[in-house]
Amino acid sequence: MNSSTTRTALFAIMGIVAFGVFTAAANGQSPVVVAGANLDIDFNQEVPVGYSGFAGAYFLQVDLVHDPMAGPMIKRFETPVTDTTDRILLDALQPFPQPIWEDFFIVPPVPGGPPVSVAVRDWHEEILTEGWEWVIPGDTRFPDLFPPDSSLITRNGEPHPWRFPPMPAVLQPNKLWVEFPPIHPGETLDVHKALLWVGAEGNRIWGDDVLDDGTAFDEGVISVLEYPTVPEPGGSALAVLGLLASGLVTWRKRSG
Repeated sequence: MNSSTTRTALFAIMGIVAFGVFTAAANGQSPVVVAGANLDIDFNQEVPVGYSGFAGAYFLQVDLVHDPMAGPMIKRFETPVTDTTDRILLDALQPFPQPIWEDFFIVPPVPGGPPVSVAVRDWHEEILTEGWEWVIPGDTRFPDLFPPDSSLITRNGEPHPWRFPPMPAVLQPNKLWVEFPPIHPGETLDVHKALLWVGAEGNRIWGDDVLDDGTAFDEGVISVLEYPTVPEPGGSALAVLGLLASGLVTWRKRSG
């Protein structure tokens, strides 16, 4: 089977798995997550994210209540496994990104429901587990990782304009921060990216639960801190509006 056929089959498998996730959500089975940018709060809602060995990817769909006073969510990604649940050993010297397909339905305020749920205008993600970094659509190191014309951010399944804020400090491999026009309650924010194991000091292989020197080390979960924020009026929000007015979207592609 050639590489093109293999990619087509993989994308078809992803579609089948994603359809199953969407069906579960339609049947009211999606977990409800409350998240915001209150970094001082003691409580963070944890969200387990399973790995599909059949599709070779992570899939997550939740109902998101964006409460600016709530704390960030912490996602716990299961270490990659095969379709027979055997762990996949990842070698930092042989890059093998793990795609993530996430859908967040922004819950609208309803009588007797969550006290607040506001539009999402930007998105922050930080990998807390050492040795991992982000890969996004357009990364020239992995041109065939995502389906053609994939976007990091989509709204209701359609590509949505986005950009990195003009702050060099956020351009760290384990951090992701993007701005975009508001996605309102009642709409769905989709985020498409991948996790990449690049290794840490003294740890080249992920998934074997040991460091290079044989010391035991738990590698069962990759932890990610994730939250939306409400940009300051006149700041980031106006920058995004200007971006839309000019019809320009900055797509930053990392070279290897």
